[in-house]
Amino acid sequence: MGKLDNKNVVITGAAGGQGQAACRLFSEEGARVFGTDLDEKTGNELSKELRDKGYDFSFGTADLATAVGCEKFAAEVRDRFDRVDVLYNNHGIILGKPLLETTEEEWDRVHDIDLKSVFLLIKQIAPLMKDHGGSIINVSSVGGLVAFANMAAYGAAKGGLAMFSKAAAVDLAPYGIRVNAICPGVVDTQMPRNFVSGLAAKDAIWKGFEDGHLVGRLGRAEEIVSLALYLASDDSTFMTGAAIPIDGGWSVQ
Repeated sequence: MGKLDNKNVVITGAAGGQGQAACRLFSEEGARVFGTDLDEKTGNELSKELRDKGYDFSFGTADLATAVGCEKFAAEVRDRFDRVDVLYNNHGIILGKPLLETTEEEWDRVHDIDLKSVFLLIKQIAPLMKDHGGSIINVSSVGGLVAFANMAAYGAAKGGLAMFSKAAAVDLAPYGIRVNAICPGVVDTQMPRNFVSGLAAKDAIWKGFEDGHLVGRLGRAEEIVSLALYLASDDSTFMTGAAIPIDGGWSVQ
């Protein structure tokens, strides 16, 4: 018996490091998974891998940066599932730029993808949970709990997402829908590696990422996804409205 047997799960950002780990683990735990990402090639490769193993997994591309893209994806979810048990909003982008150099367009893009799209997806997909309850998992960040230099747009979006998750938990509680946010530290995936790749002091910055965690290292995708599995499963039915640091101790310093 898997922890997610007979559950219908939607996972965004499915082609990223944490997304792929989530699709694999949730499939192994018995879920029927519909994943989405802009990276069609990686998504299709993941789909073949999981389907070849006999898992009920499907993948579709979606641009969640716009309301139209969110509506299109939500329609695909309704075509795929008549009910949704878990919505795992794992997508997002990062921007590292001094506040006074950040453009309005950059600010809007970060907020559209990291915050507004989550609101839109919940508004459109939560109705597929209303009759039976479910779990919504939003990926915030330690950057939504702690202020970092040159991260004003990102921090505002992720901090907003942490609070939005709490407010959504209040509004959706009458339907038996739980909403929680997870706040990872720096996880060793391609996103942070891409982030530092063009920086002059990238080696020192990477070392700073490692040293910023009390455990002295970066997180692993599987460690973050294990918490998401707990929140998705019936083990966590007494948990809602939480913004949970899983950051190697960074946020306590």
